[in-house]
Amino acid sequence: MSFFAHTSFWIEAWHDLTIDIAPLISEGRRRSGSLKRPAAPQHYAPTTSIPSPPRPSDVFDYSPSSSSAHLLMDDHDHNQAGPSRPKALASSIPHRPVLSRRRTSRKEYVHPYLSGNFAPVTTECPLTDCLFEGTIPEEFAGSQYVRNGGNPLANSELDRDAHWFDADGMLAGVLFRRTPQGTIQPCFLNRFILTDILLSTPEHSRLPYVPSIATLVNPYTSVFWLMFEIIRTFVLTMLTWLPGLGLKSDQKLRRISVANTSVFWHDGKAMAGCESGPPMRIMLPGLETAGWYTGEDEEEDTNPSQEGKAARKSKSKGFGGGPPIISMLREFTTAHPKIDPRTQELLLYHMCFEPSYLRVSVIPPAKSQQASLPSRSKTLKGKPVRGLKQPKMMHDFGATSTHTIIIDVPLSLDMMNLVRGKPILHYDPTQMSRFGVMPRYEPERVRWFKSFEACCVYHTANSWDDDGNFATSENLTEATRGVNMLGCRLNSATLVYSAGNLLPPSHVLPPPNCPEKCQLYYWRFDLQDSESNSISHEFSLSDVPFEFPTINEEYSMQQARYVYGTSMRDGTFDAGLGKAAKIDALVKVDAETLIRKGKAMWSQGRLKASDSVDTRTVEEILTAQREGVVSPDDPIKIFEMPRGWYAQETTFVPRRGGATRYKDDGWLVCYVFDEATGLQPSTGDVLPGASSELWIIDAKEMRDVVCRVKLPQRVPYGLHGTLFTEEQIASQKPIDPKQVRSWASSVNDADPFSLTSLGSASYSASGKAATSKFKNGKAVYAAFLKDPIRIGAWWIKRNIELLIA
Repeated sequence: MSFFAHTSFWIEAWHDLTIDIAPLISEGRRRSGSLKRPAAPQHYAPTTSIPSPPRPSDVFDYSPSSSSAHLLMDDHDHNQAGPSRPKALASSIPHRPVLSRRRTSRKEYVHPYLSGNFAPVTTECPLTDCLFEGTIPEEFAGSQYVRNGGNPLANSELDRDAHWFDADGMLAGVLFRRTPQGTIQPCFLNRFILTDILLSTPEHSRLPYVPSIATLVNPYTSVFWLMFEIIRTFVLTMLTWLPGLGLKSDQKLRRISVANTSVFWHDGKAMAGCESGPPMRIMLPGLETAGWYTGEDEEEDTNPSQEGKAARKSKSKGFGGGPPIISMLREFTTAHPKIDPRTQELLLYHMCFEPSYLRVSVIPPAKSQQASLPSRSKTLKGKPVRGLKQPKMMHDFGATSTHTIIIDVPLSLDMMNLVRGKPILHYDPTQMSRFGVMPRYEPERVRWFKSFEACCVYHTANSWDDDGNFATSENLTEATRGVNMLGCRLNSATLVYSAGNLLPPSHVLPPPNCPEKCQLYYWRFDLQDSESNSISHEFSLSDVPFEFPTINEEYSMQQARYVYGTSMRDGTFDAGLGKAAKIDALVKVDAETLIRKGKAMWSQGRLKASDSVDTRTVEEILTAQREGVVSPDDPIKIFEMPRGWYAQETTFVPRRGGATRYKDDGWLVCYVFDEATGLQPSTGDVLPGASSELWIIDAKEMRDVVCRVKLPQRVPYGLHGTLFTEEQIASQKPIDPKQVRSWASSVNDADPFSLTSLGSASYSASGKAATSKFKNGKAVYAAFLKDPIRIGAWWIKRNIELLIA
């Protein structure tokens, strides 16, 4: 009895003990001081009026002699808060300052992907009107630009293993709202994606819920520490299933994805993706989290009746299958699905840890839309692909109207690597990169094509059949003579290490006497000769560093003429130790022209696989643009960011009514940040009140910023985004309101011993942190007598977490 009367004392004792032994558990990492409760979160206080924006002519000067966007006037206060949000749109989105579980860290240690504008934000901003300068094109009216990226809510201290690709997913969106006056008003909001991981992470956690990619790839990580991390993740997961906790089904951890990579649209659903799980559905324009999409039949979401349940029993159960743990691993899904613009089919692949290690899915749209689809459309869910000997880290793939192209790089993600004395995530340069080409509905007929050397390809730009058009044949194996693909090829695996602030081992570096390269590459796979799998063409279009490719999606799976991407004046995307890759140039490539020229050079023997068609550097192209000596037919145009400004991935938005076959008539939209005014020069820390902007850039001439939207807060450098059209937002499929997740679903909110509660008022008006729900040991004892099973289960769970979390 006295034991439970002093439960609070024992909890605090465990708490202090685990802090004291943290340096030992973390392999000798030194930590000073005791655990401090988090400071009060940032509060965003909207203003009540919108100042008149300056005229565009006062802000930008686009002189004929310069290709840069020169900012002539920026007198607006970067610390100024934005206007109040529109009541009609934001009434259902309460403003929520999010509790940051960030701890103090050693100032001398700076992780490049956790500092500067990579540093996370701790505020969820509701729909808030934004100031803007310039003209918003009519094509944007009613649409919403949304970008996904990692933003660690917990464990953001800078002295731990961390990787750019680890963090909790956060969506940052700008809604181009139509006003009653017929104008367009941009509104900003951002929200965490409420994944199982985010809602289940203990409030006192010192380490990420799942092992960091930096831990998995680090060759100096001990086997003991790796096994501890894996067992720790398993134990924390099982604790959410502990009998007696009284947790609801959606509060139990079922999937380990952080959904932090991409956003896309399919069949009335907006979704966010990440390789470590299935896509997560989100609702527009409020960016609410609406549950996992596992490929199960629509009735599972929309028909909760007994008849619907009976109907579902006879239908397929999605990508997974099997026991819960096995099903979870089988649901790992690419964050870069492909949508066939003609059939509206969703094409996916799933990497798993059991043979055959790779499976593919083809999901047609709902039956109501299938009447207009080709008769060859069919559903595949988790169909195996042969040819892999171990699980691999895959990020993207290619798809034409007839074939799927799998990219097999020598980057294994295999627990058996530990037995071989290698890290779980291991790059083997002795293995050649391969491409698996298969008919869309017949993965068993895959053909593997070997490249000339090891490389990494994380993003593809486009893929198409030889005829350049959509196939009409029912027999896809006879529909084309060959398939083509454009992608961003890196000649090393350095990025995997540098994004985790790790020194790359010598074996992952480029070949001797070869610099780091990330280039837009072209491949053609010859399908005519069934006896020989040969890559007929394999070369780089340009020496310009090129990543995050985008095209006019209306020409996806056709030979789109123009490809847009990001680049930098100096360096490559394989940033060195202690540095981060930052985008200060946007590139437009006439891919059709360069491919045609490259094929001619290839046939003449003047071009080989490691060569580039255009050998100019970024600086050479920019110098020619500044001096006005660029030919109108130059296949490469570069938009140069003003000094100190850095961009993120762009999305192409086409102009309506264009008559040209290969449209470049449209705009690029992206988030940008001015480090000169937003960061402390001496330390690189973010200044209070620093904010980002959204730019709309003319994609045809690559010179003019037609609109500049000032956001109420900062948007950290992230990953992939897209523009959801007004028609898509209006046509979203309805969901059961119970599916929408909230912070009240947090496991910490149900914890009776919680020191803070994310789902309720975590902070008083004075900003002081709330204390435990139990004020003293007597309260614990009284609660135990009333509900011994629940209080006892929570006591066990919390003490185990205090030891290992």
